[in-house]
Amino acid sequence: DFERVRVACWHAEIVNQTCGAPSSHITAAYTEVRDALVAAVHAVHCQHSSIAPSLALAGGFLSQFPTILTFCYDVSLYWAMMDFNGINGNWFKDCFVGAGSTFDLNWPRLRSPYRAAGASLVFYPHGSLIVAQDLSGQERKIVTSVSGASALTNLLNTITSQWQAGTCAPVFVSEGTHQAKLASIRRSHYLNTVYDDVLSDLGDHVVVYGLSFAPTDEHVMMAMQRRPPKHVAVSVFTGRPVPQQQAECHAVLAVFQKYLPSTVVTFFDSSSSGCWNNP
Repeated sequence: DFERVRVACWHAEIVNQTCGAPSSHITAAYTEVRDALVAAVHAVHCQHSSIAPSLALAGGFLSQFPTILTFCYDVSLYWAMMDFNGINGNWFKDCFVGAGSTFDLNWPRLRSPYRAAGASLVFYPHGSLIVAQDLSGQERKIVTSVSGASALTNLLNTITSQWQAGTCAPVFVSEGTHQAKLASIRRSHYLNTVYDDVLSDLGDHVVVYGLSFAPTDEHVMMAMQRRPPKHVAVSVFTGRPVPQQQAECHAVLAVFQKYLPSTVVTFFDSSSSGCWNNP
């Protein structure tokens, strides 16, 4: 759990500096972990220009859902949201509209359309690169001061520059087991709110695209137990041998039988027309 180590070093560095205690070794450890995170993000994250043609398709697909949750940390979904909003108004809202881009505690009010023909609320139940915590523990969204089309391409640089400045720390869940992930969620007011109030009440019909339903994510199913959906459609990646696809379907059904036995599960091809970035 590198993120917990990094946060512990960050806090220790602040305490030592305040008390006048030696902290060079802690500072070095914190800097090493932080810089490794920055380097990893820049090494593996796609560039905006490389997926720009897919953003309009993804935004169109997502706009039909009133509630969207992403378990990915990257900003590709955020790019798709902003791309769609640039044409259709304030359709997508991630509810970080409070002072200083903080999370609006009265987020349900944002379900009403505002300067758009519809509204879709977006949440990050495992956090995101754009969600950060400052020294006081307040959580906010990182936004770029650049305006216009270049704002999207500049977002990653803004995120990593703020990390390097030491003014904030990223908020996302990186633990291995579902118990450890849930413990991490409980330490964040935003993540805790999403887990208790959003993930536990998704409505009667849910579409799942790209989630593996692995044992490490059993806490997701535990949250959905509070108000089980009647029907869940689960995507299947069909670019593999049929036996592997069948094994995956049986594994998913076993998870639902354990946690949501009354929910009807339907499987669909992830490359179906109109899904995500498929024309």
